[in-house]
Amino acid sequence: MRLLEELWQGEPPLQPRTGVSVRGRPDRVEGERSVRPSCYLNAVEIGDGNSLLYNGFSMCIDVVPSELARRLISSAEGGDFSFLLPAEREHLVNRGHLTALSAAAEREAMEKLARAIAQRDAESDRQTFRGKMVTFILTYGCNLSCTYCFQSSVRESSCLSSMSEAFVDDFFRNYLHKLFPGTPRDRFRFILFGGEPLLPGNRGAIERILRYAGERGTVVSASTNAVMLPQMLDLIGPEEGKIQNVQVTLDGEQRFHDGTRVSRSGGPTFEKTIRALHHLMEAGAKAIVRVHLHPDGLESTAALADYLEREGILGHGNVELYFAPVHSFHAKDISSSDFDVFSRLFEHVALKQKKPPIQNFDVLEQVMNVKSARNWSQPRYCAVSAGVHRAVDPLGDVYECLEEAGDREKRIGTLAGGEIEYFELKETYQNRYLINMPECLKCSIALFCGGGCISKTRTQGGAFSNRFCLQNKVFVGQTLKAYFLLNRAGNGDTGSASVC
Repeated sequence: MRLLEELWQGEPPLQPRTGVSVRGRPDRVEGERSVRPSCYLNAVEIGDGNSLLYNGFSMCIDVVPSELARRLISSAEGGDFSFLLPAEREHLVNRGHLTALSAAAEREAMEKLARAIAQRDAESDRQTFRGKMVTFILTYGCNLSCTYCFQSSVRESSCLSSMSEAFVDDFFRNYLHKLFPGTPRDRFRFILFGGEPLLPGNRGAIERILRYAGERGTVVSASTNAVMLPQMLDLIGPEEGKIQNVQVTLDGEQRFHDGTRVSRSGGPTFEKTIRALHHLMEAGAKAIVRVHLHPDGLESTAALADYLEREGILGHGNVELYFAPVHSFHAKDISSSDFDVFSRLFEHVALKQKKPPIQNFDVLEQVMNVKSARNWSQPRYCAVSAGVHRAVDPLGDVYECLEEAGDREKRIGTLAGGEIEYFELKETYQNRYLINMPECLKCSIALFCGGGCISKTRTQGGAFSNRFCLQNKVFVGQTLKAYFLLNRAGNGDTGSASVC
């Protein structure tokens, strides 16, 4: 038969209590009943004329010929499937890629699954023991003037004071344990953020945070533009009590980067950022390189990847690249040639560093790993609304989303008098489940994605229940492809799967 390989048996995280099958499909093909492609069917090409066929409801993933995948995806309800062999048709129905359910019935089954997932999370006490992240927004001030900075309006309207040493001491003494009651102290991670956290005026607060972290074995990370990093090298390294992970940002090769990420006086920053990366590698710290994707700059991003490889940065054991769109894009919004550049670039970086260049969809590694598939659970797009992250600024305001920090109307709480006062927004975030997002329940990658970025939804004037997913389908497909290719390479198989 032409079907090549069955990857994951497709067992979503739980059985809805309604008694409806999680997979929402018959166990066997019964006679010649009419079938149609699942509403949740997706495909991504993996090379050698083959594609991954993946279902966002049954969660089954198969390798099939690309032509077969294209014909299935493009087939309408009541379409002619005579091009399938009987065994192929039966297999595709059993995997949920073809279904005898109507579109309405399939979406009703998805709604029941989403409701069961929300109920499980509400009843679970696992949140108490999960790792927690506390971000210290040391200042909203910055030494750069990037063309797209989301904090530019905050700097124009807010106090640019830095977090004091006394504030840090007070926070650890009176507030940390109240942010996440019952969480063991070894389950925290601290993040230094800004503005620019590594400005010289922040050193006293940073040393206080590192002292506390060193006493308790807490990992500390920093997100920095890296211009001032050489002055902070004594605080950076793999040891406890130091900044162990450092994220820096690049916008593309030098000419592109120096046109967007500039100093306050308009000066270039590319060479300083590259020099900082070499300092981090020499210090033994982990460097995370956030590579901004610009729809009109994909060739520049590819040139940057080549440069980083020549510099020994891409592929270095302590360096990890990930892509982050500055402006959302979809495959339909860019030319086919540019999308081919992006697809090849994503694959190349993934194979070179042995990890897809993405952060929000790390959970997909478990989906592609048969041994751990049963441990997979419903993802959220990011830590926001998961109850595991709090950001605190010098004013004592508490935020969930870093991109909303500084906008006091988007605070979830505030610190004062030794107590934390929470606002209604905190509960609103916590209720951002798929079951409360009707648009998402129709989406073919809802269980892979988790609903998209809350901040981007609100920036565009949408409600919390709206999705934001322009690039997410692209990223999910490319990430599944990358994990598949990495798994295959790890097994020593560099050729195509054999035909059954």
